[in-house]
Amino acid sequence: MGQSVDKALITQFSDMVHNEAQQLKARLRPYVEIKKMEGDHFAYDGLGSVESQELFGRVNKTEFGDIEHNRRKIAKRRFSITLPIDGDDVEGMLLDPQGNYAKAVVASMERRFDRVVFDAAFADVLTGRDFDTTVTFANDGGLTVDATAGFTYEKLLEISENFTNNEVGCEIPESFYLSISGKEQTALMGEAELTSGDYTRQFAIEKGQLQNAAGFDLIKYGASVSNPIIPLSTNGVERYLMAASKRAMCVGIAKEIELKIQPRPDYVDVMQVQAIFTLGAVRTEGALIQKVRTTV
Repeated sequence: MGQSVDKALITQFSDMVHNEAQQLKARLRPYVEIKKMEGDHFAYDGLGSVESQELFGRVNKTEFGDIEHNRRKIAKRRFSITLPIDGDDVEGMLLDPQGNYAKAVVASMERRFDRVVFDAAFADVLTGRDFDTTVTFANDGGLTVDATAGFTYEKLLEISENFTNNEVGCEIPESFYLSISGKEQTALMGEAELTSGDYTRQFAIEKGQLQNAAGFDLIKYGASVSNPIIPLSTNGVERYLMAASKRAMCVGIAKEIELKIQPRPDYVDVMQVQAIFTLGAVRTEGALIQKVRTTV
């Protein structure tokens, strides 16, 4: 096949990648707000709450209320995946019925989606019309829960209490999620309040694993991999779980996938498959997310 790739082959591989992308989704995609990103920088624009005013007697003078405009910067981040393909098996690999290359490309992209969300969850946020004000996680109202002495049912109640005290999920039903590793999964499986019929009738255990605990959908990530998605402390002894409302994070996506299949003349009979995608994320409001510290 040499250094040429038929256009139909390129189109077929591109379609295969897009089909895989529709089936294989990042674990956090259902739990974040997604917006189309345009330009070099993109802003998340939110609104604060407003209070009504009591009127006394007749013919009251109009007094304007004030509502906070919450403008936050989402910076573009570009990522690429480049895979070399030897000319002897380029057609066989691209047209593999199992779509191995397409699966690998999409899986990498979706893992990156989750990493970008985690990167932004506890990071500083640039706010203001010109994005000239920096707001830390703590100054944004984000709370940190210390579960280093044990990840227990009581810690889940503490997280839930924090949300309630911040009026999150009190007025209208709200969905919450919590990222965990296998260690936290095992700890929760040992909590009778979550697994015993004496305490619950929700039957949250499915195929030997908890799917929901104390109102939080549990999103599981591997901790033994070389580059875990759940962030660790700088000394590597603590894991930072994310407990959040579905309103807590916004992801801007500029382009889902840009695919290129190109010859590499610097190598003998080698092509390359390259996927480029651009996205960014921002925390929408500190009160909607909590950092949970556990031990590794």
